[in-house]
Amino acid sequence: MKNQPLFIALIIVCLVAITTAIGFIGFQVGQQYVVQPTPTTEQVIVSQPTSPPPPVIVTNTPTIVPSATPTIGPTNTPTPTPSPTPIVIINKITGLGRLETTEFAMQTVIDLGNKPSNLWEEIVGGDKIVLVAEGEVVAGVDLSKIEEDDIMVDGTIVTIILPPTEIFYSRIDNEKTQVYERDTGLLVSPDPNLESRARQLAEEELTQWAIERNIHGRAESSALLQIENLLLSLGFTDITIEFEELLP
Repeated sequence: MKNQPLFIALIIVCLVAITTAIGFIGFQVGQQYVVQPTPTTEQVIVSQPTSPPPPVIVTNTPTIVPSATPTIGPTNTPTPTPSPTPIVIINKITGLGRLETTEFAMQTVIDLGNKPSNLWEEIVGGDKIVLVAEGEVVAGVDLSKIEEDDIMVDGTIVTIILPPTEIFYSRIDNEKTQVYERDTGLLVSPDPNLESRARQLAEEELTQWAIERNIHGRAESSALLQIENLLLSLGFTDITIEFEELLP
């Protein structure tokens, strides 16, 4: 029995060689391993896939959820109040026509005579007249000259450019005007147009007298007040009124 250890070693070497050969053959055939189940576990077969599984593509497609239809009910939105248009304002203003805002009543004395036309008239005198005239001068604004471009409206804000004030007329009151004195020289024929010329000169004097006492400024102030009251009655709250430059 001296060769018994050698025999046992040979058997072990053979078993290892057989086991290695079986494992190599199994790997080449299918690379599949079967694990024998134990009494306490289930059978599990593990196989290595021959190709990788296709990738799974996940998209973030949004899900459309129908929204609830809004219910239309009564609201408390205030109804806007339409502002007046320039056409309406023009019709209102031009309806006033020539707005007479200032009247000056005054009296003047006109001393008018013809110049001597010859030596005789220089000696005996010519034809002279002294006229005491009383009349009036009226100024204001001609609102019929307003155009649409002269009015700018923004809600309750309005800006208006008015034409310049003007003197509408200068009038002599014939009942209160009289000839105070008339002096006609000896053998001199009276001039039939002398009194008419004196009356015309009186009107010019009245107009000049009114201008020197700022009739245009008074007419502007009065027109501003009247137009502003009209625009306030139309619903405007912020009012700007300007006048065109008065030409000399």
